[in-house]
Amino acid sequence: MKWGIIGAGGHSKVVLEAIKSYDHCVQVTCFSKELPDHPFFLPYSIVLDEEKMIHLHETFIDSWHVAIGDITIREKKLKQLAQKKLIIPSIVHSNSIVSPSATIDEGTFVNAGAVINASARIGRGCIINTSASIDHDCMIGDFVNIGPGSRLAGHVSVGAKTELGTGVSVAPHVKIGKGCIIGIGSVVVKNIPDYSLAYGVPAQVIKPLEDKDKQ
Repeated sequence: MKWGIIGAGGHSKVVLEAIKSYDHCVQVTCFSKELPDHPFFLPYSIVLDEEKMIHLHETFIDSWHVAIGDITIREKKLKQLAQKKLIIPSIVHSNSIVSPSATIDEGTFVNAGAVINASARIGRGCIINTSASIDHDCMIGDFVNIGPGSRLAGHVSVGAKTELGTGVSVAPHVKIGKGCIIGIGSVVVKNIPDYSLAYGVPAQVIKPLEDKDKQ
């Protein structure tokens, strides 16, 4: 299997190790705006993240993934790959647990120790980070970041482009809107409206956020 990975930063390291957890013979080309300065990337081919370079590699790369933590950039890059009708599978670390009744859309990454339980639905281009748990019947929108160690109880919904920080806990049936940021360690026990910054125990809305799609 030959992979094209967009990005060569910290999140890319995690994605590459996840791929190698189930395919030790993987061949990878990383596309980056600048050459990485970490020896981690020495075994991999690095080329410039430019439209013409991606086009040159399209014919011999089997699968693609956008390994960028920033939600806005990840969305833009994934949509560009999708417009080219390239294959963008989800990546699920071999040391995670995913229910056979759960669904995970294209371009999503599930890291080691994560648990996704029965009938949960994960949208496109999400990051379900280290040891996060998504319980039964949760609905996670597109391009959501679920931070390391976060815990979502059953029937939680999270809107598109929302980011949950490390160690966030969410009570059953709570709805978190789109475009939100939930601060590290927060405990969410009531609904959070769209485009809100919220944090605390229990989490409170601190201020509204701008809709970046309207900027």
